[in-house]
Amino acid sequence: MKQKKDKAAARLTLTPNREFSPDADGFLGALYQPDRDEYPGKAVVMFGGSDGIYNLTKLVAEQYVKRGMTILALAYWNEPGLPDGFEKVPVEQVEKAALWLHAHGVEKVGLWGISMGAELALLAGSLMPELISCVTAVCPTNICGQGFVKKKGIQQLECSAFSWRGEELPWARLKASKSAILRDSLRERSVCLRSCYEDAVRNAPEEAQIKVENIGGPILFIYSEYDGMWPSELSAQKIKARLKEKNFAHPCKCVSYKYASHMLIPIHSSSVKMFRVERKHPEQCWESDMDAFEKTLTFWKEVW
Repeated sequence: MKQKKDKAAARLTLTPNREFSPDADGFLGALYQPDRDEYPGKAVVMFGGSDGIYNLTKLVAEQYVKRGMTILALAYWNEPGLPDGFEKVPVEQVEKAALWLHAHGVEKVGLWGISMGAELALLAGSLMPELISCVTAVCPTNICGQGFVKKKGIQQLECSAFSWRGEELPWARLKASKSAILRDSLRERSVCLRSCYEDAVRNAPEEAQIKVENIGGPILFIYSEYDGMWPSELSAQKIKARLKEKNFAHPCKCVSYKYASHMLIPIHSSSVKMFRVERKHPEQCWESDMDAFEKTLTFWKEVW
């Protein structure tokens, strides 16, 4: 039976088994454990992107929990006690969540991130291969980008979006032009920030490219063939080429979709209407969302 997007599905229905706070635990998160664990010994730390909506992360987490995976939904910005923009956001938040899971009996910790969360997932996986053994990056980028805040639009900052051990990570400068963004968005009839990222994705200095070859386990990339928000397909291709060049020792799989937007998630969200492809091909996009969901579960079961 064909599944349809159902607004009622976009409501939190599960109660976390445990919640974490920055003051007490060093990170803000919610742990969900399934009634029946279909992935014994495994857990995934999950986080969203530049929308900064923690409830959206938890909604996505619930779908995976209902299929038997233990998920720790993590908020890393835009919540009380956390950065209010992408200004040297500490990657250590992911480390502390992974350490907690390992300390409480989890043998394998994976990461799932979308958009800026995919950037964070790849960075974290590359920085702590001893803790992270699988990365799922949805609509990824291959670089650590320039910092920014969302105040009266997007304001670029002269710093990295992320930091590690108190030092900002090397970053690639973006070419943000309000006129170019407006022009492209009007032409595409969709939110379009590709012009900000394309040069950085193609020509970032070596130090700003994520050292994906250091990740200590398999990697799954999921993206749309044409991602108007930023060039995620090109980023995945660049990462795949880098992994081949560096003789990456683990499996790497890329899954792309013709009908999909930057929000390849298995829940209904009104935000998808920002994207032309979602408005024009809603059923096909939903089928892509659900296919990506199933392929992710299969990857976690059979490859990781």
